[in-house]
Amino acid sequence: MLKYLFAFYIIFCSFGLNAQGNSFDKRLIEGDTIQPTQLKKEYDPRKASTLSAMLPGLGQIYNDSWWKVPILYTGIGFAVYYIDLNNENRILATDKVKELLAEQANGEVISENQLRALRRQADFWRKNRDLVILTLVGVYGLNIIDASIDAHLKGFNVSDNLATFKPKVGVINNGAPYLGIGVTIPIRSR
Repeated sequence: MLKYLFAFYIIFCSFGLNAQGNSFDKRLIEGDTIQPTQLKKEYDPRKASTLSAMLPGLGQIYNDSWWKVPILYTGIGFAVYYIDLNNENRILATDKVKELLAEQANGEVISENQLRALRRQADFWRKNRDLVILTLVGVYGLNIIDASIDAHLKGFNVSDNLATFKPKVGVINNGAPYLGIGVTIPIRSR
């Protein structure tokens, strides 16, 4: 009978042994606890300016300021349109002046006031065209300046933790209360 009890005991204990698995094979391996640092893109103001000088808007694209490009090209488009419009009107006024001078050379009588008004009109359209050309040059220059300044300021820290003001209320050793303010400015080196 002892043999049967011993065999029953071995079989009973072996069921518990089967329930245990190899803990080394099923252990979870977790990733590193240190997160990889994300490198910030460094923006070079000289490169941004050069790109904007080569093709307007390219410096803004380099600086990841895509939203400025349609505004820039809208300004350039308006300037080119008004340069063309003013130049066409100047040419029409100049042609009228030439027609009047040709009629005068053929012996027809022409009013000097009419000739003066047409010359003034041609000068008006020429002046407007020249002003719009200067505006186009200004938009081109602002494009380059904006690309350079935007590249400079991309790495600028604008967080709320630049400086902290901490009001302090306390009691001096003699029991008199005081009111103070503390300013903390973090200084870090690059």
